[in-house]
Amino acid sequence: MKSWRFIRAINNVIVTSGPLKIPEVGTGSGVKSKKYPYGIPGGNVKRAILTALVLIGISILTDPSVSDAFTAGGCGDGACTDCHTLKPEEAAKVLGVKQEQILSVGISPVKGLWEVDVEKDGQKWPVYIDFSKDYIVSGQIFQVSSRVNLTGNRMLSLNRVDVAQIPLSGAIVVGSKNAGRRIIVFDDPNCPHCAKLHQTSKEIVGKHPDIAFFVKPFPRNNDPQTYEKALSVVCAGTVQALEDAFAGKPLPKGECGSKAVRETTQVADRLRIRSTPTMVFPDGRVVPGALDAEMILSLLETDEGKSKEAAAGDGKGAGKKAEKAPGDAKRK
Repeated sequence: MKSWRFIRAINNVIVTSGPLKIPEVGTGSGVKSKKYPYGIPGGNVKRAILTALVLIGISILTDPSVSDAFTAGGCGDGACTDCHTLKPEEAAKVLGVKQEQILSVGISPVKGLWEVDVEKDGQKWPVYIDFSKDYIVSGQIFQVSSRVNLTGNRMLSLNRVDVAQIPLSGAIVVGSKNAGRRIIVFDDPNCPHCAKLHQTSKEIVGKHPDIAFFVKPFPRNNDPQTYEKALSVVCAGTVQALEDAFAGKPLPKGECGSKAVRETTQVADRLRIRSTPTMVFPDGRVVPGALDAEMILSLLETDEGKSKEAAAGDGKGAGKKAEKAPGDAKRK
């Protein structure tokens, strides 16, 4: 049986490119495992267990035989929107937010629930409201058949950025500059996870010459010494200099006068990039973490699949299209 795979940190769930390890209770308030030796951030044992139970419950609801129970005796074989409606102003009242914070309303992947896209402080995410408008589900929906985190995918899609607004000047290119598929990577030269992703990127480029990684070094914590180190890498302009930085080797002082590091820091602040490494995929999805090669390639393929379907004009998208209720806001 396939293992669950997570591709986005939502509600303190860690990004992982492999199977979710069964946590072991350790000392202190964290839940620890071999994969997460420092524990699940911001959580204690009780909350971690409750979160796991909620996720299991929501994933079970994606089974059609179970989800159909929500609408039994109601809409029959017709569309859910034949019987149920939820307008943006109603969603705002239920959630206790301003109407302008409601981006869109549609049927969730689970029948009986509305998917409401909300924005606050520049961040966007889906929240679920039941058809009675009396219950709110704030969590993630996993599709059992595909092992896909549908909520995670939705959040990635909602928080896309304009790749054209990220300058590539001063980027260290792993692969060919002329590669058709480019992934922009925000790296800190003192970050061990960045070094791990760098090795993965070399592995991918070796097997897929049409893929390239454009690495943007910057000091994640605005540390002056890290800034100088990043500047040295940019001035050298070579992959070797980047690898020397990761290895902690001495680097020549960066005296090229490049403004690239400062610009990268400003772009990272604007895009709310708080951790390294963080990848920006060709379609604008922002994905943090040192993912493995399989996951990175999978994300690229998902991007390409959506682009091909959009070009073909079939209107189906990569997943199940939500049913729209009369008066709903348009999805973005």
